[in-house]
Amino acid sequence: MIGGIALNTKHKIILLLTFLTSFFLTGCGKDAELENYKANMNQFFENIRVIDSSINALDPNSETAVSDLLSLLDSMNTSFEQMASLDVPDGFPGVDELADEASEYMSEAVSYYHQAYENGYNANLEDAARQYYESANVRFQYIVSILHGDIPEEIYTYEDETSSEDTAESNDAAFESE
Repeated sequence: MIGGIALNTKHKIILLLTFLTSFFLTGCGKDAELENYKANMNQFFENIRVIDSSINALDPNSETAVSDLLSLLDSMNTSFEQMASLDVPDGFPGVDELADEASEYMSEAVSYYHQAYENGYNANLEDAARQYYESANVRFQYIVSILHGDIPEEIYTYEDETSSEDTAESNDAAFESE
């Protein structure tokens, strides 16, 4: 199944990216670190949107479909690596760790997709790749929630609850201002 990995999440990713882009474009105050992070995340969202659109536009009957898909997945992996390397401003608890995990899972997914398609099709490797891909996207969705000021219950820790919430609220207000 060429491109099936993105087709299952196509609408979810497009909605997330549209929402996030509009969210980030509303401005986030004068804090330089926050502004830099916002600009970098906007670029990440745009990169993922373009890659996702390109994957969904692939012709599965094309002779180059497999190599095109793998190339696009390599680009997605690079984008996730760049996102994970960003300095996350205070007030977004867990985002740095989630970004690292998302990048690691995406890297594993892309590696398995290469193995699944390059030496003849292997359904077991594709299944493993899909699971890693989905894990990367779950972490990406957690990041989105946290950037909106919502801490997903699945990852919530009760340590240092007050200071994290206070900082998150001030950053959330900065993202919503302007």
